[in-house]
Amino acid sequence: MNLVSDKSKAIAEKFFPNESVSVVAQLQEYCEYLSEFFSEEKKPETYERFCLAILKIAKTSNEKFSKAIELGKTDYRDLLVSAGFGNSITIHNDWASKTLNEKT
Repeated sequence: MNLVSDKSKAIAEKFFPNESVSVVAQLQEYCEYLSEFFSEEKKPETYERFCLAILKIAKTSNEKFSKAIELGKTDYRDLLVSAGFGNSITIHNDWASKTLNEKT
């Protein structure tokens, strides 16, 4: 089952146009990893905040992308805080909308 939201895929394509398939695959793997711990209902909306946190930290850097996934595997709360998503369950939506509307 695909656990990466369309919004996350769109930002992955924007930040990593030549590697978006690989980036989305890695996000999918991370979502599957998370699903083992705390989610009974497996749907993209459940994991969107985490995927967007990874993408926000990474911007266009493969190295930062890998480090963000590792941070999320160590403690997903640290991932959310590092991205500025730790104190709100909706702020990731604002960031994603702004990011998708920005011209590159």
